[in-house]
Amino acid sequence: MSAPPPTLTDAIAAIAHERPRAPWLLLPDGSVADYGLLAATIARVDSSLRERGLGRGDVIAGCTDDRVTMAYACLALPAASTYAPLSPALTTDAYAELLARLGAVAALVPARHDHPLRIAAARLGIGVARLSAAGDGGGARRNQALEVSGGTRAGAARANPGHAYVHVTSGTTGRAKLVPLGHGQMLAYARSMIRWLSLSGDDVGAALAPFHFAGGLRATLLIPALAGASVVCFDESDVDAFLRALRTIPITHLSAPFAIHRAILERSDDYRDEIAASRLRFLRATAGRLDPDAAGALERLFRAPVLMGLGSSEACGIAHDPMPPAPRRRGSVGIATDNEIRVRDAAGRDRAAGETGEIVVRGPLVFDGYLDDPDLTSRSFDRGWFRTGDLGWIDTDGTLFLTGRTTEIANRGGEKISLVAVDRAAASLPGVADAAAYTIAHPTLGEDVAVALVRAPAATIDAADVVAHLRMTLGAAQAPRVVRFVAALPRTDSGKVVRRLLAGPADAPDTTDVAPASLTPVESALAGLLRQLLPSSELARDRPLRASGIDVATAGRIGDAIAYVFGTTVAPDAIAGEGATLSTLASAIEHVRANPALHPRRGTLE
Repeated sequence: MSAPPPTLTDAIAAIAHERPRAPWLLLPDGSVADYGLLAATIARVDSSLRERGLGRGDVIAGCTDDRVTMAYACLALPAASTYAPLSPALTTDAYAELLARLGAVAALVPARHDHPLRIAAARLGIGVARLSAAGDGGGARRNQALEVSGGTRAGAARANPGHAYVHVTSGTTGRAKLVPLGHGQMLAYARSMIRWLSLSGDDVGAALAPFHFAGGLRATLLIPALAGASVVCFDESDVDAFLRALRTIPITHLSAPFAIHRAILERSDDYRDEIAASRLRFLRATAGRLDPDAAGALERLFRAPVLMGLGSSEACGIAHDPMPPAPRRRGSVGIATDNEIRVRDAAGRDRAAGETGEIVVRGPLVFDGYLDDPDLTSRSFDRGWFRTGDLGWIDTDGTLFLTGRTTEIANRGGEKISLVAVDRAAASLPGVADAAAYTIAHPTLGEDVAVALVRAPAATIDAADVVAHLRMTLGAAQAPRVVRFVAALPRTDSGKVVRRLLAGPADAPDTTDVAPASLTPVESALAGLLRQLLPSSELARDRPLRASGIDVATAGRIGDAIAYVFGTTVAPDAIAGEGATLSTLASAIEHVRANPALHPRRGTLE
């Protein structure tokens, strides 16, 4: 009989056997958990689940109260189940939908008895599980015990026993995609990146990204753990704590979303001494686009390379910058890692070097298909190649460059316009702090292009300046016809612009200041959301929302959109009640966000 295939659990157990006292998880306060403790926790969780009759392929979905316990959950639950990490702050309905689609046998829940995840599990009649500290351990050194209460049940959409995780990621239709990630796939990816980045047990990483994000789980937890390295567990996105720690903790690498890198750059003036003491070997941008100027500034600050790459939940690592002294091409996302890459046209024909098309990939790091959506799986593969949805081109030396997404192309009367190209052109104008293009309806062309911009402090640029710059940069045929200034762009927790929330019926050629800079950031983002959902274009800060034609159904959609974008739920009266306005609704959102006890912060799906 052949031996069973290796698992993540086997790999971590082997490291713990060889180096039980090697540090695994560190906290800024100096507390440490070693690999022996991690392996013991994994064994206890394995035993607890098996006693309940659960095994690999049975999905446990959910989250924990804090970052340390969530780190343990991410590495321990795949021992005897398939773990689907969820945001700690979804709504009850969102949790219920995901638990049902995942076929979850139990929900990993925070301690709060009124947490929406507990309520959703009770609604579906499935048991709840909790990881909690036991014994005398404190800080990172916690003996974790798994408690399971209530009945567990077989799921309707069981994962494969070879699946370690199911990652929940957003889809273009708004329906989340469920991406199974196998033990073999994760081991192959981790070993590839360990070789690529020359990671060893002497390395110390920094964890700042949310662990329910693919990048947070894989780049900041799993890859270092399978290298036998250490990870400093900071609070989510706590850039100041990271910069303070550079003086006292020998952090050697940082993998984080582009928004965290930009925040580090913005805070760097306050931490010059700490940055001077930095021992970073490299920084990696794991989600979103870090523009070349920002990357160059970070390299000068930290005296270390900033590495770009392209990955996805479904295909893991697709391309990546090599480590020095190998050459890197600024503006690219590197060269192929362990997968094959091709670029194809709309008819599925391979494009030549230098020609733009959709990036497709195949290889050992690509998943087998979505958990509960065979139609989406079928559409996502072309003759064995996974269609990433990214647009780009490959140079003659194999270097990959991105130009956008297949969903980020406008069709203006047959003229194809890249929204990403408009973003970059607009952001290059002095006086623009942030910019995003989006599509709007046009009576004869079908679609037109608009751009929303955030002015830099004290900037005085107007729509005429923007139009002139974009026509000179892009050409008249590619330049947007609509320009708006806003106080802030609607973004997800990972920093991605939510383009669909920018469009509204008020958009018309050469309009400006639809959401003037005098609005607060919340008011501005809310105005963009309301313009999309309300039938009336007459939207003003203090105009009653009832006058804009709100009915019960529209109010419900607004409430759902607020939960998605702002991470809060508000009372129905705040939306459709007597005296509700843009200003009062924004105040209600800000009040709830400032008082987390009223409602947990909701992280949008990655």
